Amino acid sequence: MTGSGQVRLQLTSMMDMFTIILVFLLKTYSTQGQLINPSDDLTLPTSLASKVPEMGLELTVSADWILVNGKPISRTSDALDMSGYIIPDLREELYRYAREAERMESLYGSRFTGRVTIQGDKNLPYRLLMKVMATCGQSRYPNMRLVVYRKDEL
Repeated sequence: MTGSGQVRLQLTSMMDMFTIILVFLLKTYSTQGQLINPSDDLTLPTSLASKVPEMGLELTVSADWILVNGKPISRTSDALDMSGYIIPDLREELYRYAREAERMESLYGSRFTGRVTIQGDKNLPYRLLMKVMATCGQSRYPNMRLVVYRKDEL
């Protein structure tokens, strides 16, 4: 404090503190984040897989419904009762998304990868999973990823 009654603030210490906090936050910031939001009515299987999830068309197979991007397409019980490996309603919906993705590719140059991310309950019948995967493969979505919870090794 000077004799004139004015107080001077020393900013050097405060700037040092903010710089340290900024460096700490930048070092701990994760750019990957969570790309997939697991459905509330599913219990995903666990796995030791270490691949990072990639963006793709979201296909959910719950105990009651098969959903594409959150939209109900077919009942799982109906899909299980069908003969053959192709689920017609799902195939039609996947073709619609593929046509739209190809249109976006021609208009904007965003490449269509044919990638689909499948979320399925861990108690899902194997036969239903095979039907869903066969339908994806026949509907221009051959790049399939199964969503699992990562189980850390002990």
